[in-house]
Amino acid sequence: MYRLLLLDDEPYILNALRRCLTSIDARDLDGEALALEVFTSPEAAIARCDEQDFDLVVSDYRMPSMDGVEFLSRIMEMQPSAPRVIISAYADRDAIIAAINEAHLTRFIQKPWDDDELRKSVVAILTGARNKAQKTSGNDGAGRMLDDPGRQLRRLEQECPGITQLDQDEDGGILLSMDEFDFEPDAHAADAKPIP
Repeated sequence: MYRLLLLDDEPYILNALRRCLTSIDARDLDGEALALEVFTSPEAAIARCDEQDFDLVVSDYRMPSMDGVEFLSRIMEMQPSAPRVIISAYADRDAIIAAINEAHLTRFIQKPWDDDELRKSVVAILTGARNKAQKTSGNDGAGRMLDDPGRQLRRLEQECPGITQLDQDEDGGILLSMDEFDFEPDAHAADAKPIP
């Protein structure tokens, strides 16, 4: 399940975001469900982030009690791996630069947004973040380690019974020595002629 936190001080904007994002097909999210939590208060959203981790945090830029950059900067301290997005009707270049630098934004989306583009952006952010986290943790997404020599050895043992040792080079490639195998060279191999 992907968890999204949406923050905007205007309830009708939150409703529009919710309608747009709940229409994302789970197949686009590798079959995962999307759980949205919406807030009109930055303080309430921060309190919730203290209780629950989120896969994506989306915030309005201009709000009365705290702007989006300050809010997302605080979220960055609490949940550094959660991607952060600001949605704003104000395309102030300095504000965008400040938001990117201070809150390490993943994306800046301008209001009014295009629903299809917003959905595509959210899908790309969520699936990209999960894939990055899996690579970092060495997990393939199904709970299996990517570079586990023991797993590789068991797989090779099933495919080629008799393999009892797995040697790897520095890049993770499997090294096999022909000296370890008992085989009789084909007596007729020396008599073989190349096929034209």
